[in-house]
Amino acid sequence: MRGKHWAVILLLTAAAVIFCIVRIRPGTQPAEVKILVDGAPYAAPASTPEKPEDLRVILTLDGQEAANLPFGEAHTVRILQQDGAENTLVLTGESVYMESANCEGQDCVHMEKITRDNLETRVMFGMIICLPHRLSVEVR
Repeated sequence: MRGKHWAVILLLTAAAVIFCIVRIRPGTQPAEVKILVDGAPYAAPASTPEKPEDLRVILTLDGQEAANLPFGEAHTVRILQQDGAENTLVLTGESVYMESANCEGQDCVHMEKITRDNLETRVMFGMIICLPHRLSVEVR
């Protein structure tokens, strides 16, 4: 069992490194994207942190910040890309998780929920990555 744990960590670390390499590739343009928060188009941060310790949920697409939401609020976020890529992220107020994605493998959907309690201890810490869709979600 212990060997499998390290294999998962190594695989996810490799995915994160590849994601970073793709992010910094010169000349890469972000895909056309539509972000819907609770069914309405996302326009700007829902609110700014009142205290420095307030957590935020930051969505990054193709290396560019696409959305910045407060961690403690409940929202359903749909990310729709022009190439047909779709992800649904759920913020419950207590956790963040990828509910669905139309990518192969579904690794992002199977990642553990992010909570305040497991932020420092889960395998990918505060990140969920959908490598095929070039999407990362980070709670920080």
